[in-house]
Amino acid sequence: MEHPGIDRIKNGYRHFAEGHHEEFGRLFAADAVWHVRGDTPLAGDKVGRDAICSFLRTLAEDTHESFMIEVHDVLANDEHTVVLAHTTAKTDEGTYTADEVHVFRTRDGEITEAWGFTSDPSGCGKFWF
Repeated sequence: MEHPGIDRIKNGYRHFAEGHHEEFGRLFAADAVWHVRGDTPLAGDKVGRDAICSFLRTLAEDTHESFMIEVHDVLANDEHTVVLAHTTAKTDEGTYTADEVHVFRTRDGEITEAWGFTSDPSGCGKFWF
């Protein structure tokens, strides 16, 4: 039997792909934190469900809705959900594509913290800024 966190996150990513960022945002606790690593203006902690949804909407808008995450696998237990994915995004200036790992800490079925790790950190920084 599959862990319920797997289905929850797959549905969340589907909502994100369809542009329903608030639906994806409902997976997050009201006080959740999304940690964005790096040295670009995107970096820093996004604190709270509203800030996380706004951040995700900005990613979609800045890439003219081309931001696409292809989920390869999802691993989950009661405390963590891990997504192995391939991300592609386009702007007028170029294309970013990389393998990524998204780690979510969960409590009572809600995401309380999130981190993203890319196989191409320098490419990510150059793409976004």
